[in-house]
Amino acid sequence: MDIRVAFIDCDGTLTKVKSSWEYLHRRLNIWDNMADRYQELFRAGKISYQEFCERDAILWRGISTEKIWNIVRDIDYQDYAQGFVDFLKSMDIYTVIVSTGLSMVVERVRGELGIDMAISNELLSDNGFLTGKTRVRVEYNKKDRYVKEVLEGLGLKKNQACAIGDGEGDGGLFESVGVGIRLIEGLDGIEEGEGFIRCGSLFQAKEVLKRYMDARG
Repeated sequence: MDIRVAFIDCDGTLTKVKSSWEYLHRRLNIWDNMADRYQELFRAGKISYQEFCERDAILWRGISTEKIWNIVRDIDYQDYAQGFVDFLKSMDIYTVIVSTGLSMVVERVRGELGIDMAISNELLSDNGFLTGKTRVRVEYNKKDRYVKEVLEGLGLKKNQACAIGDGEGDGGLFESVGVGIRLIEGLDGIEEGEGFIRCGSLFQAKEVLKRYMDARG
């Protein structure tokens, strides 16, 4: 079957920032000896992902959404991000961002690149200021839940889907599609991996999909 839908990670895949949460902390000068401790606790399995996000969000309570948007606008795209999305659209492939990153970043990327659909984690606000609360929609390493939901909604099967991510929080993503592509920074060329294909750029990711679809045709 032809690929009909592409699930795309955002942080570290479409953008050069590996974590929009950490990026925002660093820009606000509250990463070292503060937010970084929460990350250590989460990675050590001492707090849940939900609690991890909640602790992060509390640090931003009272900051204006305008200030956050101004910071978000500085995030750069990966090379060939627009070209990759344009290629998918030219092949009539439906595009979906599935990200554990911040919705402010994801929605900017979705709109500017022309992505069809997006789901991510939201910072709640009231009257233009962050409340310190968050709505977690995508949990770390559990993106497969949303992939399955979208496939069912579109009436598509696993082998009609592909996924592109950098591996950070993408557990289950590659397993829930027919073709998985993992971006590895600095990798020269294209390599076969366990359950996914590794490559070093979005341009190479396009070449992987093009070869796959040409072979199927």
